[in-house]
Amino acid sequence: MSTAVEREARVADVLRKRAGRSGCSPGAVVVDRIWRFFCSVRAAAYEIVFLALLVLVGTLKGSIIPAQIPRYVPALEPLVEQWYAFDVFHSLVFSLTLTLLAVAIVVCTINRAPGLWDAIAHPTVPTTHQFFRTAAPAAALRVAEPSDVITADLMGLLKARRYRVLSEERGGEVHVYADKHRFGKLGTFPFHLALILVLIGGIVGSEFGFREPNLAVTEGTTRDIGRGTGLRLHLEAFVDTYDERGQPTAYRSDVILYDGEREVRRQSITVNHPLTYGHVTFYQSGFGPAAVLWVTDPGGVMLYEGSVDFPYRSRANPDAPAGLLDLPTQGVRLELFFPNLTLDATPEIGDIKLRPGELYAQVRDLRTNQKIGEGAVIGQGDAVQLAGLGVRFVRERRFTVLQVASNPGIPILFAASVLLVFGLIVTFAFPHRRVRALVAEAGAETEVLLAPLARRDWGGQRDFVQTLAVIERRFGAAVPYGRRSHVDG
Repeated sequence: MSTAVEREARVADVLRKRAGRSGCSPGAVVVDRIWRFFCSVRAAAYEIVFLALLVLVGTLKGSIIPAQIPRYVPALEPLVEQWYAFDVFHSLVFSLTLTLLAVAIVVCTINRAPGLWDAIAHPTVPTTHQFFRTAAPAAALRVAEPSDVITADLMGLLKARRYRVLSEERGGEVHVYADKHRFGKLGTFPFHLALILVLIGGIVGSEFGFREPNLAVTEGTTRDIGRGTGLRLHLEAFVDTYDERGQPTAYRSDVILYDGEREVRRQSITVNHPLTYGHVTFYQSGFGPAAVLWVTDPGGVMLYEGSVDFPYRSRANPDAPAGLLDLPTQGVRLELFFPNLTLDATPEIGDIKLRPGELYAQVRDLRTNQKIGEGAVIGQGDAVQLAGLGVRFVRERRFTVLQVASNPGIPILFAASVLLVFGLIVTFAFPHRRVRALVAEAGAETEVLLAPLARRDWGGQRDFVQTLAVIERRFGAAVPYGRRSHVDG
């Protein structure tokens, strides 16, 4: 404890000394350090790399790649199990990383704003001869007219080209600064705001969204979506078609969606046509058979009355659907099998031979999974006695498997995309164009030096060439100036 106290005292002493040298309080020094951290390009790079690693970990979780690692390094099997159990995109560390990046962008934007606005509203007008010597392209004109007339005409020509023109006289020379689309520089702010909204949308989706990959709903039944949505989905009918080999060619789910007790959607869901209500979307994922069963105890009391989905496959015949019905009050489980789904597969499940419209039922101990008595084949509409239980196969039905995804951050992401497009349009459609000129008397003539601020901007250089052509029609031909010529400035 004393060591920690001494360390804190040393840190506080260092902060006090630094604050004393800078004339600032320790609190101001701390704020300055935090501000510098969020403005640091290196810190931002580390944050982006860490976020990319999180996205990679979360993406690979949905593949078979992690499962292959223990085959080569068995000691990593516990780590791989934790990997599959870790929901990256809904984790606190993912949300905190997005928050850190969002704060960094906000701080950097605020940090740049005053300087950017000052450059737009109050640009520096005077320049040097060295600027024209090193600029590319640059041009020089010599005109046998008074400098004040040349300056006025030059500024008029630039204004005609939609430039804002500012001038300042220094040492007998007139410095001219001209620019257009100056507010195009503000296009970076919608772009930055879009990035911030993307991160906020990611945080909202991570904290308040969900994904249910396997929502099974049997025909004629209604399922609560839960997760605080208040939504219920009713499957009216499931329709599927097959080719001559028994392979499914198309399938759809005819559903009704309720928000509480109010019907809000009635739609057919197919693979490429999901149902969307608010920020919740239902995607067609799969399907399978289901059975309506009545199960009674030895005294005839109804233990179960409803549908059982068959989402599994038999080990003895991978084409045969299987389902489970747990009866905890009796301490048993019903293991159920349907005939195979494909026409070219054998109908047997081990030694069991099933025909269409039949199912096989076996009672097992719920705790040990050991068989209790013998199983039986049950035809549709028939009933049998199994281990003291009465089991009636009422009818066969279908169930659909839907993937439910909720992302309340989608409206935020949509706003971000609009801002992003707007910022890009402003930045690229209205680029900031700048031209500098220097007007000075040279004996009986007036010399005019011209150059753009567009060293790596080909569009800006092209615009300057077009502007120079207009100026040459008034003052005569210009000659290259600077490092590419021998004209003495």
